[in-house]
Amino acid sequence: MQSSIRRLVPVLLASALLSVSSTLVFDALADDSMLVVNLAGKFQSCGPDAPPGCEHVIFFGDPQTEAFQKVYRFPKGFVFPKHWHEANENLVMVRGFLTINAEGSSERSMKAGDFVRIPAKVVHWGVCTEECVFYLSVDGPDSFNLVEAGK
Repeated sequence: MQSSIRRLVPVLLASALLSVSSTLVFDALADDSMLVVNLAGKFQSCGPDAPPGCEHVIFFGDPQTEAFQKVYRFPKGFVFPKHWHEANENLVMVRGFLTINAEGSSERSMKAGDFVRIPAKVVHWGVCTEECVFYLSVDGPDSFNLVEAGK
């Protein structure tokens, strides 16, 4: 099972790069059949309601209404509180280390090249033990549902 997941990671990364939206600025010839995007300088704040330090680049889709793909960047020490989503998440670590946990699972440490699938409605949480950069594909609109303390 592990080897098949390891073979899937390059496919997911290649898929993400090939499906980058036209809103990104990139250097490519009009007749070029391949799209390559350099993410340097493309990260933007996740928004006024997002926690400080959250940055992202949207590749594909509208997180408000449909499935989407993006890359996130978070500083060292960033904490993801207990939460859940309405849709499945597929996450591939690009750089850094992330400690992640979910109800019914044991704590895991993720490094560059590691993949995790978090099914819809599974409560999970984590912390970036150093700066984290990861590719995220979500198969529905974005939702971030905090779990209240003590429940």
